[in-house]
Amino acid sequence: MRRVLIGIALIVIAAYLTLSLYGFLQLRRARRLVKAVEELQIGAPIPRQRQAQFSNLRCVPKWGCYKSLSNLPFVDFFAQPRRLPPKLTLSNWWGVIARVSFDANGSVLEKAVGIDDGQYHQSGTVSISVRKDGRLFDPCARPGVATHLGYLPHREMRTGALLVDVSPDANQDFIQRAFDIRLDCLNSIRGCKTPGDIAPAAWQDSVFHAEDYRELFKSCSK
Repeated sequence: MRRVLIGIALIVIAAYLTLSLYGFLQLRRARRLVKAVEELQIGAPIPRQRQAQFSNLRCVPKWGCYKSLSNLPFVDFFAQPRRLPPKLTLSNWWGVIARVSFDANGSVLEKAVGIDDGQYHQSGTVSISVRKDGRLFDPCARPGVATHLGYLPHREMRTGALLVDVSPDANQDFIQRAFDIRLDCLNSIRGCKTPGDIAPAAWQDSVFHAEDYRELFKSCSK
């Protein structure tokens, strides 16, 4: 009996260590994937040096092609409806997804990154979408861009998740702030307490200051 108990304990320890190592390896891949998405140029094909990060893409009509990574083995983290098992390591289950849509010539039309630590059931924790959208430069259409044209970080009203819309024509500083991504909290014991742990710059920029828009509302209503 003692040998059986020792054998079971060793199996549990080995499984725990394997899952932990798998999580760290996946986190490294996720960092590379996010960086690869950041470097994609709208209106140009995927560069040869980045094609490895976008191999084996899955494509959905009218939505685009995507690649996802997770610390949850053998299961699609982003499957709907999502049923995540109880966590088996000290960190929560998490997933990172990259989406790219192409035009008829194979050039990038839109790109996006989603980061989900399982806090919300209806949306990811942080979503960043880069596409050409004239409204991102029209404060009357999107008041949130009044202080940073082409860049709109905002908090989802129901969940508090962070949503970031960026135009490829926005100031480069804004694009860099949108992709100021920290993934370390995903694999930590503490976890990600808020989306600001993952995207601190965009989270800070998403705070709404009514005084910044008072004069704007007056001019738009004329």
